[in-house]
Amino acid sequence: MAKKTKSAKGAAKARPRRERRFEPRASAQPSVVYVFGAAGALLMGAGAWEQFGALLSDAGPDPLKAAPYILAAGAVLAGIAIWIGTSAEPILRVGDSGLAVEKSGVRRMPWYAIERVEWRDETVRVTGKDDAGVAMTLDAPLGSHPQAAAWIAKEARVRVPAVVDVPTDAALPDALADAGQSLPLEPPQVVGRHCAESGKVISYEPDARVCPRCERVFHKAHVPEVCPCGASLADLRAAPA
Repeated sequence: MAKKTKSAKGAAKARPRRERRFEPRASAQPSVVYVFGAAGALLMGAGAWEQFGALLSDAGPDPLKAAPYILAAGAVLAGIAIWIGTSAEPILRVGDSGLAVEKSGVRRMPWYAIERVEWRDETVRVTGKDDAGVAMTLDAPLGSHPQAAAWIAKEARVRVPAVVDVPTDAALPDALADAGQSLPLEPPQVVGRHCAESGKVISYEPDARVCPRCERVFHKAHVPEVCPCGASLADLRAAPA
């Protein structure tokens, strides 16, 4: 049996990349949504029966003049329930690749491109650049995204602590281990990227070294001892070609 190389062993032990997907929470109380939804359903059912019951059954009542109005009122209440039961806030993602906003597609902000994480008006606000280098701001309000805000603060304190300005006594909930939907991530795309240290273009995947904390990419010949995020890159410098 062929002996595994060190690089193959390292790849086998690599932790799979993952992220958490957080859907926004509606601002209205669930009980209010249920009341409007139930009332709307009852009115629509009654209105439909009064209007079309005679067509469906011999025992059905003759159509009432008010039936269309009852049916319309039920539809309005059901619409209100849907409106107050949903949120205009986008879906947020937090994980190994950084942060992302899911709205008509997924726009990502890598950890290494984050410039500031702050606590403002009951919101965790993140400013930086997306993976195309365009300025980007991401907000996680405590009212609609409590767990996303908690996980952003938790991960940022570990990965990019130098840019975090979120007080430890901020009114954030604990980041729950089962919060959000856990999703797998593909390995980072490194070919065509520029080395963060030398600017050299990565032409071949084996030439790339990726910071395990912020996912900055370095050429194997230009790996610094310490990443700008503060992580030690000693293992990457010692890694074989």
